[in-house]
Amino acid sequence: MNNNNKNFSKVQLFQFLITFFVTVFGVLTAYYTTIAGIKLDLAHKAEVQIVNELDKRLSNLELLLKENFMTKKEFFELKDQINQRLLKIEMKIERNDR
Repeated sequence: MNNNNKNFSKVQLFQFLITFFVTVFGVLTAYYTTIAGIKLDLAHKAEVQIVNELDKRLSNLELLLKENFMTKKEFFELKDQINQRLLKIEMKIERNDR
């Protein structure tokens, strides 16, 4: 009967160890799954925030470009005006030299 008790206690110890390790494995899996989920959520929020910030910067840049730079048409009009003024200056200089 003593031998039967030893076998029984070994079986119980083995069952306990298996149950313990399965439980520990389950707890660790749940912990790391939760941490991974939190990381994904934070990464998504950071990504959205970065995209929104870049969108704001692009909008500001577009506004600055519209306010501070001229169109191609305006540039050519300015060039023509400067050319006309330079021609007038040349004509005046030629008249004064005669």
